[in-house]
Amino acid sequence: MEQNIKASLRPSAATVADPVAVSKGYELLLRAEAEARQVQTVSELAFLIANETIRITKCRQAFALAGRPENLIVKAVTSIGSVDRNSPRIRWIEAIVQSLRADKGVEAPRDFALPAYCPPGDTEHVNFPYRFIAWFPFKLRDGTVFGGMLLAREMPWTEADLLIARRLSGAYAHAWAALVGERRLKRRIKVKPLLAAAAVVAVTLGFYPVPLTVLAPVEVAPISPRIIAAPIDGVIDSIVVNPDQAVRVGEPLLKMSDVMLRNELAVAEQDVRVAEAKLMQVTQGAVSDPKLRADLAITRSELTVAAAKRDYARDMLQRTDVRAPANGIAIYTDRRDWVGRPVTTGERIMEVADPDRMQLRIDVPVADAIAVSKGAKVRAFLDSDPLNPASAKVVAASFEARMIEGDVLAYRIYAALDGEPQQMRLGIRGTAQISGEKVALAYYLFRKPISVIRQRLGL
Repeated sequence: MEQNIKASLRPSAATVADPVAVSKGYELLLRAEAEARQVQTVSELAFLIANETIRITKCRQAFALAGRPENLIVKAVTSIGSVDRNSPRIRWIEAIVQSLRADKGVEAPRDFALPAYCPPGDTEHVNFPYRFIAWFPFKLRDGTVFGGMLLAREMPWTEADLLIARRLSGAYAHAWAALVGERRLKRRIKVKPLLAAAAVVAVTLGFYPVPLTVLAPVEVAPISPRIIAAPIDGVIDSIVVNPDQAVRVGEPLLKMSDVMLRNELAVAEQDVRVAEAKLMQVTQGAVSDPKLRADLAITRSELTVAAAKRDYARDMLQRTDVRAPANGIAIYTDRRDWVGRPVTTGERIMEVADPDRMQLRIDVPVADAIAVSKGAKVRAFLDSDPLNPASAKVVAASFEARMIEGDVLAYRIYAALDGEPQQMRLGIRGTAQISGEKVALAYYLFRKPISVIRQRLGL
């Protein structure tokens, strides 16, 4: 090999004994290899390959190519600053390399003479001034081809010149791999097939039917609780039971302030006694006095009215003592929130619920709402036991949205638990997943972005 390289570097037979010329040839080869390893970017390296190779290999024009073996692209050309890939000459060169690959591959160096490997009906080779072409691949250590150089000149290639070009191609390939990295070059060779396969898989999966789901806050709520509302307008004087305390039918729950009602009852009872005394007097006098006999009916009516007022005052006084209407537990916020607070008739104060009859109460924000039908599946991940989701089925959903905590407009959905609830109590919160109708996976993934874009742009 040393002898072949030395012979190729000799300028001519006339200077065969000139050691200066031989030394200069070695210097050019070493300088090209050194410059290839010192460049900073791939673009600089491609420019070096296209313009420095011609000085050593005795070629007239060089083309540097890179890419996958089935799609090698011209990156640099001798004496051209930028490559226009739409020009006929560049497309012709790339077509020659592809014909070469289709014939015997581009893994090994090859030399040939035009019009070999030209496309059928090609006329570009007639105008191309260099007939003898040589191909030298750029390969990684495992033999993967990621580029190459195509050299052209007007005289046939000698074995010595091909040997020098092969040495240069190895140096260029090493420098290229050092700049880009072998892993990236290997990925680059397979990226488009992988992208194409991924695109096919993505499109196929995009039509795969999946249930449309939504996540929403959930709370374990009682079924048909007994509402304890304010019986009269007044002030709550005391609450006897604690939150979540078990109560039985008839047990006292709370006491309303009764000072005014007790006084009204006392006045009403006095009015009844006065009316009874007056009736007795009129009745006794009516026996002998016809005038008093005429007032007898009026006096009886006054007694009836007084008795009705007394009964009403007694009934209102009894209402101040609120008792449990059924067995269960008392549910309300805090005693301090209610004691001393004025309330109006019908205002909800607490609930008495059966702890064994529970359901899920889900508030779905309007922005995340989906079409939910009766019987839809629900999975509740409760904060007390997130690893064991509870299963349920939708039994009812509100027709209109309502404001919930955080000033959020939401639809309320009730779901019945499947089987007996385990390790669950009223008031536990968590997150519920509601399954709706089946839709395409692509719609499931892009439903929210599409909705936001349509709302913002009005499409």
